[in-house]
Amino acid sequence: MQLKINWEHKRVKHAIERMWLRGISVKDVEEAVNKGKRVFQRETQLMHSYYKRFSVVYDEKIYPKSNIRKIFPVTVKKLA
Repeated sequence: MQLKINWEHKRVKHAIERMWLRGISVKDVEEAVNKGKRVFQRETQLMHSYYKRFSVVYDEKIYPKSNIRKIFPVTVKKLA
């Protein structure tokens, strides 16, 4: 399944600011979404992916007909 991260969505601005403050690149976020431990948040209907020293909270839409997994990052958190 092909992964596409939508960096143009209005909610992504917060995630980009957090990435800049924490020194996390776009490549790091892609790696976290692909390789990190995923947890589904029932209250917010968002995914939380833990990877190395940070975690990514994102909304995920899966389009099975076109075989695309689209990600909308919400925020990036640094783990203690």
